[in-house]
Amino acid sequence: MPTFFVERKNISGDTAVLSGTEAGHMLRTLRLRAGDSFFSFDEEGNRYRMRILEATSRSLRAEVLESSPPEPPPEVAVTLMIGLPKADKMDFILEKATELGCSRLVPFRSSRTIPRLDAQDAQRRLLRWERVALSAAKQCGSGRTPEISPLLSYPDALRAGASSEGKVIFYEGEGRFGLKAVLGGFGRVKSVALLVGPEGGFSEDEVREAEKAGFLRAGLGTRILRVETAALAALGMTMYHFERT
Repeated sequence: MPTFFVERKNISGDTAVLSGTEAGHMLRTLRLRAGDSFFSFDEEGNRYRMRILEATSRSLRAEVLESSPPEPPPEVAVTLMIGLPKADKMDFILEKATELGCSRLVPFRSSRTIPRLDAQDAQRRLLRWERVALSAAKQCGSGRTPEISPLLSYPDALRAGASSEGKVIFYEGEGRFGLKAVLGGFGRVKSVALLVGPEGGFSEDEVREAEKAGFLRAGLGTRILRVETAALAALGMTMYHFERT
């Protein structure tokens, strides 16, 4: 069954009202009708199974058949920090990071970042990224979306990652320490920040700045990876490494 988003304020007792984009997609695109069932989740991650009671052209009223609490958070909260890439690559990264269980995504500008956004463009991007994450959460049935930071400067991004117990910066010039070895040295941490550069990578000065902030260098092998490949490979490896089951 399809999954949709419902605001908690629109759920009262055992009924819920959906309107706007969600209702339009359900009624006009998927052509759901009274009696059809669907899954949903609210902004707190609570999950529901519902059945449509009645529908108009713009909204619908549904019965809450079952409810369940949010799915447990990952064993380790992973913050993925990405140097803003070109075009719509961030949309792809964010979609897949949501599916993989990323807890927070922090986009930043560094010396080799190619896109240059003004404040208005950056705000539009943030709103789009939030929609992308919500759509990905609905698609995978998670009910959990990552926290998405506004676009930050590089120093501010380093400060945003400071609270993580384990911190890694990926540098294409790093041939001594692979990610597996670095993660193994962290022990049983509860949070990890992964710092991935833009298409042009990091300068040596930026790597040293990150090291002063507590980040450890790591490499992802001998091949030169695209930013979206490096980010998702690092996230997937980290989630797998700290999986307790």
